[in-house]
Amino acid sequence: MLGCQDFCGYYDWTFHYMRRRFGQDAVKKLWAQAIAFDSQQHYMTAGQDNGLRGLYDTWVKTGEEEQCDWTFTLDEQKNVLRMDMRQCPSKGFLLGNDLNADEDYCDHCMGWIGPALEKIGAEVASHEHNHCGQCWWEMRIRDKPYQSLNLDIDIRKSPDWKRGYIERWKSNSRLPLLEQGGATDPCHVISDWFADIDHLTVLGRGPSAADNWIQGQTRDAVIVADPTYALRDVFDGEPLGVLIGDRPDKLKQVAKRFNATPPERRPLLMHMFLPSNPMIDFASEGLPRPVPILPLLIRAGLYTHQPKQPYPTTGTFAVMLAIAMEKQTTVAGVDLYKHPSGNMYNGEPPVTPGVIWPSWHTEACDVAHIRLALNKAVKPVYLHPFLEGLLQHIHH
Repeated sequence: MLGCQDFCGYYDWTFHYMRRRFGQDAVKKLWAQAIAFDSQQHYMTAGQDNGLRGLYDTWVKTGEEEQCDWTFTLDEQKNVLRMDMRQCPSKGFLLGNDLNADEDYCDHCMGWIGPALEKIGAEVASHEHNHCGQCWWEMRIRDKPYQSLNLDIDIRKSPDWKRGYIERWKSNSRLPLLEQGGATDPCHVISDWFADIDHLTVLGRGPSAADNWIQGQTRDAVIVADPTYALRDVFDGEPLGVLIGDRPDKLKQVAKRFNATPPERRPLLMHMFLPSNPMIDFASEGLPRPVPILPLLIRAGLYTHQPKQPYPTTGTFAVMLAIAMEKQTTVAGVDLYKHPSGNMYNGEPPVTPGVIWPSWHTEACDVAHIRLALNKAVKPVYLHPFLEGLLQHIHH
């Protein structure tokens, strides 16, 4: 028998399977029917019988059984039932076990709660989650006025809320992910941002990112890593996108440049949000929360998360991202730490041989992901000759 948290990994895999095999609408149908109308029927019964009070009593009991670190607040005069989740045991199970099969596990909560409440004449008035195990909800009986609650326990007042990326709902409808755009799906946010671009240049941090070959290539639309954006050492122009790596140490410099740039010239900030790494507090550095890239890579079949295994470097993730967008792509600066100069990164002194690869990356992992992306590319990909030669001679 599955324990009350053990099902979370099974859910994560099932949602991914449904998306991959049958499409986006199929997984939404699964949430609305198999979860909401079958396994969670007791919530609808309680709501139909006793309104918000019935929902409150049922959810409080569920929280005790599942050991949720949350607080439910009911104010029937204000027509509001509020929940503040401090640490979701379900998402916490995935983060603690480095699981990320589905492109957005947190989505399933709204996927079943929204339809279930609609069935009984209620709705999610407001909801936000940060994909780090924190969220808040306000539910109301539909077609009756309600007042939002101002509570000391509001999860948004916690430092934990500053991590991750936020998705928002009003009246059961998802809101745009970015203030300046209308897309609600992170995959569409990225594709819309680069929609008018036919050719992308991906510049990693390796020495080949600044040599004569790449200087002779078109670099009108460029994706760089966060150190390049901060230091301008590899590329001094205005990039169209910045992929912030898994262990960024120059966020203050990134924020300084980003905030000093006119809004219409700012790049799209993106990040992997890998479950194995501590979630970064971008907000405290004065940065908007980056857009996640894993949903697009998973949907394109270019990335399958392997729990507690090495994962690609930032440069390789950027290559995968450009190919997932189905762009013509030029790649330089992804040298697999084998550049003849001995330098790990452009402009830095040579490192001691044999200690180049960090423990969380491997050559085999990067090579496998680059080759997978190249095999799935639908537009030409122009690799720096050094990387092209490496791929021809490395056997894994």
